[in-house]
Amino acid sequence: MAINASITDEAVLITGGASGIGLTCARQAADRGARVAIVDVNPEAAQQAIETLPGAGHVAIGANVADSDAMRRAAERFAGEGVITGVVAAAGIVSRASLLDIDVSEFRRVLDINVVGVQNTIAAAAPYLMRSDPAGSVVVLGSAAAFTGGGLMGNGAYATSKAALIGLVRGYARELAPHRVRVNMVAPGATETPMTDVLSDSDRDRIAGMSLLGRLSKPDEIASAIAFLLAPDVGTITGQIIHVNGGVVFG
Repeated sequence: MAINASITDEAVLITGGASGIGLTCARQAADRGARVAIVDVNPEAAQQAIETLPGAGHVAIGANVADSDAMRRAAERFAGEGVITGVVAAAGIVSRASLLDIDVSEFRRVLDINVVGVQNTIAAAAPYLMRSDPAGSVVVLGSAAAFTGGGLMGNGAYATSKAALIGLVRGYARELAPHRVRVNMVAPGATETPMTDVLSDSDRDRIAGMSLLGRLSKPDEIASAIAFLLAPDVGTITGQIIHVNGGVVFG
């Protein structure tokens, strides 16, 4: 199905939008004429990212997704008296600590950002998504780690956090359906972002070898799947997990 490249009055809030997949989503949205809010824990990076986007009406907001009050203020600032048509919950962290090395505070930090942060984002945006016409759409950035148990790109804590998002997406898809708001997940495999920049060449080669296509995914490929789910002409797709990982995981 073709994505409408000229969706009018599109307003997309993107967490973790100052870099990586989130920034690529912001650029794609701005390219098709959307107003974009980049919400990032680093306000300077968010502002720098906004300045690279075409178009007008974009907003840079510094906020920690784990802070529910900060996320409510971010959504209110972006929407004002209007609506938010789409949300991309892309903020997240990776933990490569093993079971015997990770402490409780680090485990909770991963869950706070990767799970509670998504909860806070959806809860903050929901009132504005409910007023959207066409219907609002939420896309959560998951991970193949939820299905593989992690590995080089994140161990148990990371895999746990991404697996929890499956239940969150399906639960809120059901809860928000009466309000015509769709909630879906895109689950990438290893992607060429700052998160993979820290890998050694040998680790990158090992991860690429797990893909049937023999390479890491590109941010544009993940962002295009997210754009598809944001588009109003896919209006009955909700509660779904779209795998974009080169065949590392089959849906």
